[in-house]
Amino acid sequence: MRQQVLRLTEQLRARDTTRRPIATRGQSGFTLLEVMIAVSILAISLMGLSLSVSRSLRASQHARLMTQATFLVRQQLGDLENNFIVDGFTDDSGIKEDKGDFPDPAFKNFRWMRTVEKIRLPSQDQIQAAATKLIQDKQQIGSKAASSSGAAAPSAAGGLGGAGGSGMGGLLGPVKDMLEQGIRRVSVRVLWDEPGLPNQMVEVVTFYTDMRRIPVTP
Repeated sequence: MRQQVLRLTEQLRARDTTRRPIATRGQSGFTLLEVMIAVSILAISLMGLSLSVSRSLRASQHARLMTQATFLVRQQLGDLENNFIVDGFTDDSGIKEDKGDFPDPAFKNFRWMRTVEKIRLPSQDQIQAAATKLIQDKQQIGSKAASSSGAAAPSAAGGLGGAGGSGMGGLLGPVKDMLEQGIRRVSVRVLWDEPGLPNQMVEVVTFYTDMRRIPVTP
């Protein structure tokens, strides 16, 4: 009986040995090095994805702020134009600058700057000198063309000298005064700050006229 029990025990041991092969080292699972490499690849991929999402969000935020700033510039220009229509140009100073913030809490991150500038045209002597030089240049070009073709060189009809020059000089002064009195150069800027991008700005420059400032001679 005892021998039968021992024989049965040996048979069971042999059967377990054949059914459960001993696992080799190569089949035991991932090594620590393989796990570290996989984690590094995953970290690099997540970092690139995070940077891409961050840049996309920043570009979207910048576009939204640009749209709001453009709207605020148009609002400032509209208010200024209404003031010009009602009151006209109320100052004769060379440059008038104003700045401030927007009262609406939705635009608390924006600020505005406005410049109204009286235009300055060249003096009468400078305009007349430039016109004289232009006519002389045309005469030189005409004379060179005539000499090359053998024809007679055309003569200027007095240029700016004589009665023609005095008449033109008499017109330059009043025209210059009318333009300077009736035209203003307006620059409106809306500024804001972004993370890493301070002093962002939208600027619009335009010109306004006030016919009431132009002198009318009877």
